[in-house]
Amino acid sequence: MATNCVIRSVLWAAGALLMAACATQPISSPATAAVTPLLEKKFQIAARNYQMFQHEGQTVYCKKEKVSFSNIPQVQCLSEPQLRREIEGFERWRNPVAGPLMPGAGQGGIGG
Repeated sequence: MATNCVIRSVLWAAGALLMAACATQPISSPATAAVTPLLEKKFQIAARNYQMFQHEGQTVYCKKEKVSFSNIPQVQCLSEPQLRREIEGFERWRNPVAGPLMPGAGQGGIGG
C-alpha cells in the first residue's frame, strides 16, 4: 500500500515537472520556419504587380488603383517591409490554423 502511494507521488511529480518544462519553452511554430521560403516566393509574385522605385535609399513599390467613386486612379506606395507585412497578414488571415499562438487559449499562457 505504501509502495503504491510512493509510485503515484513520483508519477505526479514527474508529470508536474514535464508540464513546467513545456510551459517555460518559448512559443514557436515549426510551420513558420518552413513557410519563410514560401512567403518569399509570394512576396516576389506580389512585387510583380507593383512598379519598383528607389526613394531616399529605400525600395518603394507603387501601383495605381482605381477608386470606386472617382475616375482618377490613385497611386498606392508601400515600402518593402510594409509589402511583406501585407503579404504575411493576408496569409495569416487566409490560413488561421498556421497563425501565432495566443496566451489564454489553453496553451499555457496567462489564464490558460
